[in-house]
Amino acid sequence: MRFVFRNFYILVFACFSLFSAVWVATGPERAERIARPLVEDAREIEALATGAYRELRDFQWRAAYDEFVTLYVAAMRMPSLMFEKLAERLDKVNDDISERTRYAPNPSLEVGEGGHLAFHQARASASAMP
Repeated sequence: MRFVFRNFYILVFACFSLFSAVWVATGPERAERIARPLVEDAREIEALATGAYRELRDFQWRAAYDEFVTLYVAAMRMPSLMFEKLAERLDKVNDDISERTRYAPNPSLEVGEGGHLAFHQARASASAMP
Protein backbone atom coordinates (compact mmCIF):
# COMPACT_ATOMS: atom_id res chain seq x y z
CA MET A 1 0.00 0.00 0.00
CA ARG A 2 2.93 2.30 0.68
CA PHE A 3 4.01 1.88 -2.95
CA VAL A 4 0.66 3.20 -4.19
CA PHE A 5 0.78 6.33 -2.05
CA ARG A 6 4.44 6.91 -2.77
CA ASN A 7 3.88 6.82 -6.54
CA PHE A 8 0.43 8.38 -6.57
CA TYR A 9 1.57 11.13 -8.96
CA ILE A 10 2.27 8.47 -11.62
CA LEU A 11 -1.28 7.17 -11.33
CA VAL A 12 -2.68 10.70 -11.56
CA PHE A 13 -0.58 11.41 -14.66
CA ALA A 14 -1.71 8.15 -16.29
CA CYS A 15 -5.39 8.89 -15.56
CA PHE A 16 -5.03 12.44 -16.87
CA SER A 17 -3.34 11.17 -20.05
CA LEU A 18 -6.08 8.61 -20.67
CA PHE A 19 -8.81 11.17 -20.03
CA SER A 20 -7.25 13.71 -22.39
CA ALA A 21 -6.75 11.05 -25.10
CA VAL A 22 -10.42 10.05 -24.88
CA TRP A 23 -11.50 13.71 -24.86
CA VAL A 24 -9.47 14.49 -28.00
CA ALA A 25 -10.66 11.30 -29.75
CA THR A 26 -14.33 12.12 -29.15
CA GLY A 27 -14.09 15.71 -30.43
CA PRO A 28 -10.99 16.55 -32.45
CA GLU A 29 -12.44 19.80 -33.83
CA ARG A 30 -13.29 21.00 -30.34
CA ALA A 31 -9.80 20.09 -29.12
CA GLU A 32 -8.20 21.93 -32.04
CA ARG A 33 -10.37 25.00 -31.44
CA ILE A 34 -9.29 25.07 -27.79
CA ALA A 35 -5.61 24.27 -28.43
CA ARG A 36 -5.04 26.71 -31.31
CA PRO A 37 -5.03 29.91 -29.16
CA LEU A 38 -2.78 28.18 -26.65
CA VAL A 39 -0.26 27.30 -29.36
CA GLU A 40 -0.34 30.84 -30.77
CA ASP A 41 0.23 32.29 -27.28
CA ALA A 42 3.09 29.85 -26.72
CA ARG A 43 4.74 30.97 -29.96
CA GLU A 44 4.41 34.62 -28.94
CA ILE A 45 5.83 33.90 -25.49
CA GLU A 46 8.71 32.00 -27.10
CA ALA A 47 9.51 34.98 -29.32
CA LEU A 48 9.38 37.39 -26.35
CA ALA A 49 11.51 35.08 -24.20
CA THR A 50 14.09 34.71 -26.97
CA GLY A 51 14.36 38.49 -27.21
CA ALA A 52 14.66 38.80 -23.44
CA TYR A 53 17.40 36.15 -23.30
CA ARG A 54 19.25 37.89 -26.12
CA GLU A 55 19.08 41.22 -24.28
CA LEU A 56 20.30 39.61 -21.06
CA ARG A 57 23.17 37.96 -22.92
CA ASP A 58 24.18 41.27 -24.51
CA PHE A 59 23.76 43.25 -21.29
CA GLN A 60 26.89 45.05 -20.15
CA TRP A 61 27.20 43.63 -16.64
CA ARG A 62 30.56 45.28 -16.03
CA ALA A 63 29.14 48.73 -16.82
CA ALA A 64 26.18 48.14 -14.48
CA TYR A 65 28.55 46.99 -11.74
CA ASP A 66 30.76 50.05 -12.21
CA GLU A 67 27.70 52.33 -12.11
CA PHE A 68 26.48 50.70 -8.90
CA VAL A 69 29.90 51.07 -7.28
CA THR A 70 30.02 54.72 -8.33
CA LEU A 71 26.61 55.40 -6.78
CA TYR A 72 27.57 53.52 -3.62
CA VAL A 73 30.81 55.46 -3.23
CA ALA A 74 28.95 58.72 -3.87
CA ALA A 75 26.37 57.79 -1.22
CA MET A 76 29.07 57.02 1.31
CA ARG A 77 30.94 60.26 0.66
CA MET A 78 27.98 62.57 0.49
CA PRO A 79 24.35 61.35 0.37
CA SER A 80 23.11 64.38 -1.57
CA LEU A 81 25.68 63.65 -4.29
CA MET A 82 24.02 60.26 -4.83
CA PHE A 83 20.72 61.95 -5.61
CA GLU A 84 22.45 64.25 -8.09
CA LYS A 85 24.02 61.27 -9.88
CA LEU A 86 20.69 59.45 -9.82
CA ALA A 87 18.98 62.51 -11.33
CA GLU A 88 21.61 62.57 -14.11
CA ARG A 89 20.98 58.88 -14.80
CA LEU A 90 17.22 59.44 -14.93
CA ASP A 91 17.75 62.30 -17.37
CA LYS A 92 19.78 59.97 -19.61
CA VAL A 93 17.03 57.34 -19.44
CA ASN A 94 14.40 59.95 -20.28
CA ASP A 95 16.46 61.17 -23.26
CA ASP A 96 16.88 57.58 -24.44
CA ILE A 97 13.14 56.95 -24.22
CA SER A 98 12.42 60.22 -26.05
CA GLU A 99 14.76 59.17 -28.85
CA ARG A 100 13.11 55.75 -29.10
CA THR A 101 9.59 57.18 -29.25
CA ARG A 102 10.63 59.75 -31.84
CA TYR A 103 12.11 57.23 -34.29
CA ALA A 104 9.78 54.29 -33.65
CA PRO A 105 6.43 55.71 -32.54
CA ASN A 106 3.89 53.29 -31.20
CA PRO A 107 0.46 54.04 -32.70
CA SER A 108 -1.29 52.48 -29.71
CA LEU A 109 -0.01 55.25 -27.41
CA GLU A 110 -2.31 58.18 -26.99
CA VAL A 111 -0.68 61.58 -27.10
CA GLY A 112 -1.81 63.91 -24.33
CA GLU A 113 -2.19 67.68 -24.39
CA GLY A 114 0.73 69.47 -25.97
CA GLY A 115 1.92 66.32 -27.76
CA HIS A 116 3.64 64.82 -24.71
CA LEU A 117 3.84 61.15 -23.87
CA ALA A 118 4.66 61.92 -20.24
CA PHE A 119 2.61 59.15 -18.69
CA HIS A 120 3.90 56.47 -21.05
CA GLN A 121 7.47 57.75 -20.76
CA ALA A 122 7.24 57.61 -16.98
CA ARG A 123 6.03 54.02 -17.13
CA ALA A 124 8.74 53.11 -19.62
CA SER A 125 11.49 54.80 -17.61
CA ALA A 126 10.34 53.04 -14.47
CA SER A 127 10.52 49.69 -16.21
CA ALA A 128 13.85 50.53 -17.89
CA MET A 129 15.72 51.35 -14.70
CA PRO A 130 17.94 48.58 -13.37
